[in-house]
Amino acid sequence: MAQIREWTVDYGDGRRPVSVPHAWRQDVPVAWEGPAAYETSLVASGKWLRFRGVSYEARVFVEGTLATEHRGIWDAFQVDLGPWLGRTVAVRVEVVKNGGGKFPVRKVLSGFLPYVYHTFGGIFGEVLATDEPMELGLPPRPALEVRGPQLFRDGKHLTIRGLLHWGWYPDLGHTNPPEELVRQEVREAKRLGFNLVKFCLWVPPHRYLEILEEEGMLGWLELPIWDPDPVALPEIEAEVERIVLQYRHHRSIAIWTVGCELSQGTPPEFRQRLVEMVRRHTGCPLVKDNSGGSEMYGGSLQEFGDFHDYHPYCDTPFYGPVLEGLLNGPRSPKPILLGEFNDIDVHRDLPRLADASPYWASADPALNAQGVRWQQDLPNFIRRTPFALDNDRSDALAASSRDKALFIRKHVHELVRQQRDIAGYVVTGWRDTPISTAGFFDDFGVAHFTPEECAPWNTEASLFRIPMRRPPWVDGGNRPGWRSLSCFFEDEGLFLKLGGSGVVGPTAWRVLDARAGVVVAEGEFEPTSSAAPTELGEIALDLSPGQYVVRAVAQNAWNQWDVLVGRRPDAGEWNRVTECPTTPRDRVVFLEQAGTVRRPFWREAAYEFAGDPMPWHALLDVSPDRAIDRGWINETYPDAGINVLLNRIDTRTYEELPVLLELSEGGAVQYVTTLRPWGGLGAQPQTVRWNPAGAWLLESLLCGGPDPLGFAGRIG
Repeated sequence: MAQIREWTVDYGDGRRPVSVPHAWRQDVPVAWEGPAAYETSLVASGKWLRFRGVSYEARVFVEGTLATEHRGIWDAFQVDLGPWLGRTVAVRVEVVKNGGGKFPVRKVLSGFLPYVYHTFGGIFGEVLATDEPMELGLPPRPALEVRGPQLFRDGKHLTIRGLLHWGWYPDLGHTNPPEELVRQEVREAKRLGFNLVKFCLWVPPHRYLEILEEEGMLGWLELPIWDPDPVALPEIEAEVERIVLQYRHHRSIAIWTVGCELSQGTPPEFRQRLVEMVRRHTGCPLVKDNSGGSEMYGGSLQEFGDFHDYHPYCDTPFYGPVLEGLLNGPRSPKPILLGEFNDIDVHRDLPRLADASPYWASADPALNAQGVRWQQDLPNFIRRTPFALDNDRSDALAASSRDKALFIRKHVHELVRQQRDIAGYVVTGWRDTPISTAGFFDDFGVAHFTPEECAPWNTEASLFRIPMRRPPWVDGGNRPGWRSLSCFFEDEGLFLKLGGSGVVGPTAWRVLDARAGVVVAEGEFEPTSSAAPTELGEIALDLSPGQYVVRAVAQNAWNQWDVLVGRRPDAGEWNRVTECPTTPRDRVVFLEQAGTVRRPFWREAAYEFAGDPMPWHALLDVSPDRAIDRGWINETYPDAGINVLLNRIDTRTYEELPVLLELSEGGAVQYVTTLRPWGGLGAQPQTVRWNPAGAWLLESLLCGGPDPLGFAGRIG
């Protein structure tokens, strides 16, 4: 099998030499669809000339005669060289890419990459002269076994821990990375605790799947159907079957999904046929028609497949209730996989990015036309935002957003790991892209987190806190409610229920004073070897106000949590205030509707603090879903001096909106905020009476009183 590497390409202005694999990238304006003419001469040493990837349409001429036409990015095709065996022949390939007027994105099997950056054109796969038949091998023994809602590999319980990969390779301009890069990616994912790569709406080269198997990793192949034009479904169906036949022999593919977040564009009978086709050709026990599910993304509620697949993207306080709402209950006890979830955008290195000036951040439409993307923010702010001009401010925001992202990853994954029905997850995503910064690797390929930081929550064995319920009595009856997992009143004492999944052996625990570093209590729970989530034991302690760390270690798992204990407010006037969400105007104004704009506190945001950062685990219990409208502040307080104490930075648009302001006018100080000391969003404790973080926040703002959270020194 000989690889044909040396070609020329002509974009209409003369031939130039190129090496295949090749995409034409910025050689021409990005919106140009072709045709580009590739030419080479070769000795027909094999019966077939095989193309492993051309985007999108290829018309192949041999010795001036049209030998074949092919449409499709992801499947291989070949030309019969039998009539010219042993002879030197001239080969010409005319290539037209998708995304233009001839092959619009939604009318062909484009996947999601056009929504990340743009379409790409060229002969991006290997070209081989060969006598071997097309890769139509038989399916192997399935990689995983399904037992009710749980999965097993080689007889051992397995939690899917996947990383979402969009095929974004900005340095290559196509989806066929060299072998050394693939192996580096796979090994880095393993070091971070992942055991699966989900190819989200693209088809990787065969070598990628072979390397996954060599490294003991699994693959989830999500066929590239996303928001298709209904009129194109017959052609899409035929192309999907060609892909399945060419890829079914890879044992590393443990899961197949037909498409992603399909809504009105795909009727149920179409999805059912594709599921049956994939099952027939692969024998895989984990096939699903629609990753994300119609219950979340609309369309017909008729779904088909062997597991449930949801994409919960929630602001952090809502994750627990949303996950509980997605459990099987009386439904068929199939495994639940979170096919995408828990994206957390961080602040990207804008000064470095502005200096590097990559094509995908350019405002020049020849390099970076918007195409089908629903938004294109980066070119608009990259050279104007203060965070691209001030390195110190940028570095501080990067550190803050990274710590917040790590807190969210850990907190949310602990909620996932305690649910028996959830057999695994895929985290969004692999690396930062032009439309998001939710990757585990940044724009320059550097990991945002270390393996040690991921180990407590992203391994087969996991220790977690079990949420405690406290349904409040409201207007004549109970409503759903929860206690804080991190903040406690002194007169209640610290109380935690710890659980574990896949834990072997006894679990030892310690509680340390965070400031003094001394152990204040310790103990051990009985041994367990349950693969499914199970309760391990309770920790109940009387502790004086302060900051503490709880650490738990089992034979094969460990975790730790920050804990805050504070005194309950005094009786009298203070108790009257704590029951009321509106405090006296001469000291604090809490905004819920008027004067606000809707913004999630945790998703797609980073924060600047006027002083030391507030603890994320305390902010979780008081975080809002709104920010302060700057126009309203300027109109309402035209003569006040304004000091922003907590500033929300949108990590996709770099809009700045305050969450907490200090106003000074005539010698008086007033605070305006959308923070919620009474909680009540998602799993936040409800009312200040049951929300220690809310009580401490109120006391700091109103009174400047005792404050183990440190709010008084930072705010009051």
